[in-house]
Amino acid sequence: MTGWFWIPGWRSRAVASAALAAGCLFAVPAAARAAPLTVVTIQFDDGNADVYQWASLLNTHGFPATFYVNSGSIDTAGHLTWAQLTALSQAGNEIASHTVDHVNIKKLKLADARFQVCQDRVNLAAHGFQPESFAYPFGSFNSTVEGQVVQYCGDNSARTVSGVNDRRVFAETIPPLDPFATRTPADPKQGTTLATIEGYVTSAAQNGGGWVQLTFHHICNGCDAYSITAATMQSLLDWLNTQVTSGAVAVETTGQVIGGTYKTPFCC
Repeated sequence: MTGWFWIPGWRSRAVASAALAAGCLFAVPAAARAAPLTVVTIQFDDGNADVYQWASLLNTHGFPATFYVNSGSIDTAGHLTWAQLTALSQAGNEIASHTVDHVNIKKLKLADARFQVCQDRVNLAAHGFQPESFAYPFGSFNSTVEGQVVQYCGDNSARTVSGVNDRRVFAETIPPLDPFATRTPADPKQGTTLATIEGYVTSAAQNGGGWVQLTFHHICNGCDAYSITAATMQSLLDWLNTQVTSGAVAVETTGQVIGGTYKTPFCC
């Protein structure tokens, strides 16, 4: 007897969803489990050095993360090095783009905005990475930035910093409503409790599932407004592991959720 399911391990649920929408069904044994309805992506913004210490624990739990980095600050004080990014990539993490200099591209002229996004992809590719996901610095964007900058430069998605809440929108959809303006819960920062972060995931699971992007900047004890403590991060990853083990949640990179064809970087 067979059943009709998404095939576990597919690189993109978006591709599977599109195939199903087109009437393409895949026969697999009925005993096979459908993919979890709730997918979590662990993301680190800005390439801050203090997040590197978590690479080994992520690997231990089998959690690939997405690191949105500014290529212009790599190998500078307080930031990740190119060698560390290579090690992260080799461990299965995604190295993604966040502009060259962490600037508000919505305020730039078109040519300058394209330089910040296109050149960032070029810089990352020059070090052996395949950048295909983008995060807007400060979450600042408009329709021009979406279409004439990020899509023009070849990324497959772009992430904002809001849009998911505990009232109407409990998670981003898979595939996203707008892949170049994907929605997230509020970024965790000082004062954000472990229960709050876990609640982003459980609220999604209790309201039909979807994609929950958890975005972190610093892991430290009060070094920055956008920081959580090491103890909170440790507890969160351990808790997520129980959710994955139970089959309630999957942890994937942005690129795995979005899918799509990698486009060769160019500038500008």
